Amino acid sequence: MKQSSDVTTRTPEGHIIMISRLAGPAFCLSALIAMPVHAMDVPQAPDISAFTLQEPAKRLGLHLVPSATLGSGYNTAFYSRDQQTGALTLTTDGLQPVIRGKVAPETLLRENTAWYFQQTNSDMTATVHIDQLPRNGKVVIGRMASTQHPVAELSVQGDRVFALVDNGTSKQSVVVGTVYPRQTIRYEIHTSPNGLMRIIVNGTENHFSLPSAAIAQGVWFEAVAGEQGWHAPTHSDMARVTFTGLQVHHEAS
Repeated sequence: MKQSSDVTTRTPEGHIIMISRLAGPAFCLSALIAMPVHAMDVPQAPDISAFTLQEPAKRLGLHLVPSATLGSGYNTAFYSRDQQTGALTLTTDGLQPVIRGKVAPETLLRENTAWYFQQTNSDMTATVHIDQLPRNGKVVIGRMASTQHPVAELSVQGDRVFALVDNGTSKQSVVVGTVYPRQTIRYEIHTSPNGLMRIIVNGTENHFSLPSAAIAQGVWFEAVAGEQGWHAPTHSDMARVTFTGLQVHHEAS
């Protein structure tokens, strides 16, 4: 892996900015921007109208639940919604079997319709509370997926948030932010038709430039509670996250 270098500078307003340069096909710039915590404390309630729930069902099965059903009070061990606040809780289970070659279990909300980078500017914004980490301390919380592979996947490992970016020929893992006290994370994934992807995590902004081959495939957003790597085959080794905010937006083309 190529070495990175950090540069610090100061904005006209007096904020200190740290810029990290990582060489490679998926070029990334990270800027830590001073931002008051209270500015991110009041998210919009989750909008599930554009999502389908994917949860485990019996052995080696998947259960897909459309947004219309989710909005009518749907509730299971893997998915629940606070009827007052609209907050969504997604839970995994360490005994959940391997599905379609996946090593670790996950429950997710998948965007209903695939789209293309070249079509328009698109973004997903989410505010997440980590209710329970699995034993290995790692949990996936968001993703931009494609039919071939995740283009970008956000995961929490301890007090850091990582982005794994796959440009089709190589993968790059980058620290894109830190977890707020009380295990709160606000993240945004923005895409532009020119292949620029911005990932913002608790005020830290990261830029990735993707080649044309990487943005030629259909993609979609996912809000996720997913375990990573080794997990104990017990009900207690689970991941649980609550989305207090979740919005997807695609500009009119």
